Amino acid sequence: MNPQTPLAPAAQLRRLGAALALGLGMLAWSGAARADLFADNEARRAILQLRTQVAQLQQAQQAQQTQLQQVRNSMLDLSNQIDDLKNQIAQLRGRQDTSAQQLTGELAKVQASQQQLQQRLKPLEPVQVQIGGQTVTVQPAEKAAFDQALSDFRNGQFASAATGFQAFIAQYPSSAYLDEASYWLANSYYGQQRYRDAVATFQKLLHADPHGQRAPEAMLGLANCQVQLREIGAARVTLNRLLHDYPHTEAASAARDRLARLH
Repeated sequence: MNPQTPLAPAAQLRRLGAALALGLGMLAWSGAARADLFADNEARRAILQLRTQVAQLQQAQQAQQTQLQQVRNSMLDLSNQIDDLKNQIAQLRGRQDTSAQQLTGELAKVQASQQQLQQRLKPLEPVQVQIGGQTVTVQPAEKAAFDQALSDFRNGQFASAATGFQAFIAQYPSSAYLDEASYWLANSYYGQQRYRDAVATFQKLLHADPHGQRAPEAMLGLANCQVQLREIGAARVTLNRLLHDYPHTEAASAARDRLARLH
């Protein structure tokens, strides 16, 4: 066929159909290729996203592990601190127990020292005694000296008693025992038949305290000394004075009997 000869309409149609089919086939292949390419891109994108999420999860897990390790380290440090505190408390308790024992020991020593001091001071502390029906305060040494002299008198040791009462009056001139000491000194002289000394002592006592507790008895003792000295007139005067000043005393009763026997 001559190429320059025009094709018949049927042939043209067939050629056009073939060309169209080829074009459609090319279009179909191109669409499939594009679809495959789109699917690959989506898969890659999904894989990248998964990798990113995995990486983030790994980072988060690593951060959690780091935090967990920090917490463990903190707990371990706290546990060590607690152990240290327990040890310190135990040491403090031990020291406290030791200090308490030492303090108890020191307190016991102080109490013992106080007791010893009180025992030493007790003989020096004033004491209360009854003199002439009255409660008075005297020094322990003062009381002891008086009691010793009086004990000598009651045991019949008149010379020793006189010496004791003389020393007492010289050492304690303001004592509450002064009248008592003077009275018993005079009686100590009487017991030794030292009547002049007894008279002088009785008179001194009556002059110093004419209305004292021992006055009636001192007047009776004075009269007895005067009788022993054969001073009967003086004895009568003393006995009558006793009856006048102290009529209701035991000494006055004795004075009446003595007056009745005087000649």
